[in-house]
Amino acid sequence: MLNRIFKTLTAASLLFFLALLIFAIPSFFDPGFEVVNNSSETVFVIAAWRNHQKDVGEILPGASHQFSVDDEAAMTFVVRFSSGREIESEPLYFTRGTKIIATITGDGIAVRYDFES
Repeated sequence: MLNRIFKTLTAASLLFFLALLIFAIPSFFDPGFEVVNNSSETVFVIAAWRNHQKDVGEILPGASHQFSVDDEAAMTFVVRFSSGREIESEPLYFTRGTKIIATITGDGIAVRYDFES
């Protein structure tokens, strides 16, 4: 009887620590970003946070670009269309383990976390 209780508690504790690892491991990864160009024009993108910026570069229509940074702040995306028009997104906070998706359309930029629909 005591052996059965011990095995049950051992299994429960292993499941608990496994679940803890599954939720904790992503927080050790650098934040990831994906910029998707759903517009009909080629765009040039700059990602800016704090006193830093990253030239994401040129993104063709229908293409995307992924990158990561080793920091924690709020990021904005500045998009310059091939027609010369320039727009800037609202800032969105990022930290370790998060992924942000910036979707560019002809009307603007939608910035969201990957777990949001």
